[in-house]
Amino acid sequence: MERHEQDLLVSRNGGLMEAEVDGEMVGLHVESGTCYGFNNTAYRIWQLAERPVRLSQLCTALSEEYDVDPATCERDLRAILKDLGDDGLVTLSQA
Repeated sequence: MERHEQDLLVSRNGGLMEAEVDGEMVGLHVESGTCYGFNNTAYRIWQLAERPVRLSQLCTALSEEYDVDPATCERDLRAILKDLGDDGLVTLSQA
């Protein structure tokens, strides 16, 4: 995937206490009291975004690890990141 203006910067927000359970992640958002369960793919995205990372970098890593085509990876990744953003867990920016 080429870098362009839609190549968002993904940054994790603070406030999520997390624990790994059988290769998946369980998280508790401290401020809202909301519990989250991340499957192994969502957990891997969370791990890759430990530091701010570009959407294209996430897609490259995930496409290689999960043998998925880049277009499908980007579409699915954008949907997951939108959900995480809506819940205040990540910030997506053009920076």
